[in-house]
Amino acid sequence: MVSGLGQQIYDIMKEYLSETTAGMILKEKCGKIGKTPDTIMPEDLKNLVPLILGSVLLFGGEEKAQRFKEELDELSIT
Repeated sequence: MVSGLGQQIYDIMKEYLSETTAGMILKEKCGKIGKTPDTIMPEDLKNLVPLILGSVLLFGGEEKAQRFKEELDELSIT
C-alpha cells in the first residue's frame, strides 16, 4: 500500500499506464534513489521524475510523457 506523495504519483501514473505497470515502475524508480513509494519526499522529485519520465515515454509515447511531466510539475509546486 502506497501513501502520501507516492500515492499521488501513482494515481497520476495510472492515467497513462496500467495499474500494474505504474506500480512496478514507481517501486523500481524509487529504489534507484534509495527510497520506497512510502518514503519519498517533495525534495526527491527532482531525482525521481526524470527516472519515471523515461519509462512513461517508453511505454506511453511522447505525448503521454509530456502530459505526465506537466502533471508532476504541478504536483511539485503544490
